[in-house]
Amino acid sequence: MISPSPSFAAQFAMGLSVGMLAGAWQFLSLRWNWPLFAQGRAAAALVLQLARFALTGALLLMLAHAGALALLAGMAGILLMRTIAIRCQRGRP
Repeated sequence: MISPSPSFAAQFAMGLSVGMLAGAWQFLSLRWNWPLFAQGRAAAALVLQLARFALTGALLLMLAHAGALALLAGMAGILLMRTIAIRCQRGRP
């Protein structure tokens, strides 16, 4: 039996919210990651880097299964969180 795909509004809402959560994780963990590289703790930094990529990739794959609109909204959520992260970091060392 084929299950019906979610409505456009549901796909958009799900994609945007999951994308924003993925983006928040991506850029918050990046803030934790670069000091590890700077301190010479490359193994810990690489593990965190792989975790960042794996979680973001898994969430995007989940959104792709939900539909194209969900995937596009998820990418928009990640880009929105990127913009917020950059604006929050302006003026900080």
